[in-house]
Order: sequence, then C-alpha cells, then structure tokens
Amino acid sequence: MNSDFSQLTADGASNAIGSMQEFEVLTQHGRPNDVDFAVCYAHQNERSGGKASGTVKFAEETNDDLGDVLKKSHEIQVRISRAPKRMHAYRKVQIKKDRKPLLNPDPANETRWNGCIDETIRANLIMGDICDTVDALLDPSGDDYNLLTSDEKDSKDKSRVSYTDEDKMILRQFEGAATPAKMFSKFLQDRRNAPQYVLFEARMAIQSTSSNSFAIVSGRYCVGWLCCWSVSCF
Repeated sequence: MNSDFSQLTADGASNAIGSMQEFEVLTQHGRPNDVDFAVCYAHQNERSGGKASGTVKFAEETNDDLGDVLKKSHEIQVRISRAPKRMHAYRKVQIKKDRKPLLNPDPANETRWNGCIDETIRANLIMGDICDTVDALLDPSGDDYNLLTSDEKDSKDKSRVSYTDEDKMILRQFEGAATPAKMFSKFLQDRRNAPQYVLFEARMAIQSTSSNSFAIVSGRYCVGWLCCWSVSCF
C-alpha cells in the first residue's frame, strides 16, 4: 500500500527520478502519510563531480575551463587509440626510448565522471609518450599535419590539438583533487547491489525517519529488514 512507504530513493537515472516524481504527484492526495523522496547519494556524488569538473552539461556551467581541458585530453586519447597508424607511431616512440610498450591510451565513456578520472590518471602516466607521439603526428611529414589550420601551420601553434604545459599541470591537479570523491563513488558502486551501498542508504534513511523498523524494497522484492536496535553498528 502507498501508506507503507516512508522513503523512496531513485537510483539517479532520469527515468527513475521522473517515476518517483510521478508517484508523489499521483498519490499525495490519497495517502495519509508523508514520504521522503530522494536521489541516491552515490549518484548525487557523481552528479556533483561532473558539475564541478565541467564534464556534464547543466543549465549554469560551473567550470568551463577545466571541462575544456578534460574534453581536449579525451579527444587526444581517442584520436590516438582508435587509429592503427597513430598507435603505430605511439609504439615507435616507446621503442625509441628503449622500453617495452606497457600502457596504451584508454579513453573512458564520455558520460561517466568516474571514467573521466580514470582516463586522466592513465593520461598522466603516459603523458611523455603521448606528447612525443602527437609532436611526430603533427610534424609537416606526419599523418595529422592537416589537422592544423593555415594560421596554426604558419605560427607553428599546436596548442589546440596538443597538450600545453598548462594542460599538463591542470590534469595532474585534477587527478589529485578528484581521487577522494571518485573513491567514495567506487566504494558505493563497486558491485551491483553492493552491501556497502545498501547500508549507506539505509543509514541515511534511519537518520531521517522516526520509524522503529522498516523494509528495504527493490522493485517488487523485499531485500531486507532493519530494526532500530540494529543501527548501532553504523
């Protein structure tokens, strides 16, 4: 019954949030109880990270400058990793440095802020080899020379399609600043239906309700019961 619910938490996807809002509108006049509606903390953390880093679109952008650097880095990683000729040039750079090729560019899914951090960590690790590869590709005899405009060829300005010293500094700082928030999301979402995720959400529900006991329901199934005496473990 609708009166059995005290808190509903959406998983963060837009369709889930919309369904929860529709439930509130359709039931608010017919149920005797108040229901607390929320979005899961793991998704809130990810959304906050995406907004802070400028990698997710919002009505009011927070950090366009950082977002531009992260997107530029992603484009460079994608451009090299998805073309055999560019990867061959990348291998030549590594061989020239007398070491076995170890790490390749590993572009992440553009819609995931956590993946953006992983991509930045990898980019920072292989930055030297990537920059040497980009320089070789943008050389007048290189495969990517035509990526430059006429003005860029005349001025020898490659900053639009290559890493600048400022880009490198920003990427290193982003890795260090974003890692704690990324680890928090990983802790909550490491596995599907991870116990730590359920317990974290349960703790927040307990703090916002006066009920002595309640059930955790996922879809049509009850996945657990909690009583007030058991919360001391948190």
